[in-house]
Amino acid sequence: MSALTADVRARVGGFALDAAIRAEPGEILAILGPNGAGKSTLLGAIAGHVRDVTGAISLGDIELHAADGRRVPPEHRRVGLLGQRSILFPHLSVLENVAFGPRSQGMRRSDARAEAGRLLEEVGLAGFESRRPSQLSGGQQQRAAIARALAANPGALLLDEPFAGLDAQTAAHARRLIAELRDRRGIPMILVTHDVLDAVVLADRTTVLQGGAVVQDGTTRDVLGHPGSAFVAALAGVNLVSGRADFEGRLVLDAAEGPALLLPAVEGAREGDELSAAFAPGAVRVRNSDAPRPDAAIGWTGSVHTLEPIPGGIRITTTEHPEIAVDCSSSAAVEVGLRPGARLSFALLPTDVSVRLVP
Repeated sequence: MSALTADVRARVGGFALDAAIRAEPGEILAILGPNGAGKSTLLGAIAGHVRDVTGAISLGDIELHAADGRRVPPEHRRVGLLGQRSILFPHLSVLENVAFGPRSQGMRRSDARAEAGRLLEEVGLAGFESRRPSQLSGGQQQRAAIARALAANPGALLLDEPFAGLDAQTAAHARRLIAELRDRRGIPMILVTHDVLDAVVLADRTTVLQGGAVVQDGTTRDVLGHPGSAFVAALAGVNLVSGRADFEGRLVLDAAEGPALLLPAVEGAREGDELSAAFAPGAVRVRNSDAPRPDAAIGWTGSVHTLEPIPGGIRITTTEHPEIAVDCSSSAAVEVGLRPGARLSFALLPTDVSVRLVP
């Protein structure tokens, strides 16, 4: 199996993309980013559907788009593309839909039908061969579309929001199928998604696009554990704050009122360096204002500014640090007498905070 690499500049209308990515054999690379970031443009460039492209795209030793402008036509790239909508031919049976690709490549009808049957069994649609797409559920249609993409024997698979139109249970089944195909096929896959669950469940690595450029790339654990942007922080459900290092390398987070909050130091940080910190809202302990702070904990005493219901509890912000969300369980809220304006103590263990130098 071969890696899929792309280092491309592409233009669609007034939008420009300049991005480099790499997906290894047997790996799913997740692509995250806000609307208009260039995610679908990137997939279109790799698949060969975007004409105004410069740079290089390769699948192993095969140059799909060379630096000198030579390009392999989309139908010969061996790159499958699966989108949100399973675009199946409505007048053909499920079997004939899947067999269409091999037939168009010159495979004999009987062999193409046999291959289609095998693929339908692989995606869990054995017994559905004679049905029309309109007779399938949304999840079954997506499975049939996956089988049709695999029928072309792709060396790489591009997935553009493939679970977006599915209900939670069907999406879970579809994710499991993609994971199984990754393990069985061993081909590189690129997954564009707005759902952080897709990245967590399926992707070893994650790349973040914003404004047509790569702004963060790394293991999914690192990207979601310490986001580089407010967009990814919101997806990951963590607080992301920034400030300057003091003379001990600690992040100084100025308060809207009262003393600054000092977050853990970064090794090698010099005074004045820009630092960022990430931590989960649930990692902040809420106590009465006169309660002793746990050993080694950092924190502040503040007044409750906003209250928002969340499953199993309440999300709080304080007047002193409105940029920090704090999740408090319902039982803890009752115990501390949570209400707007209440003075409470907020504590955070250094081990629950990730602090880094801002590049």
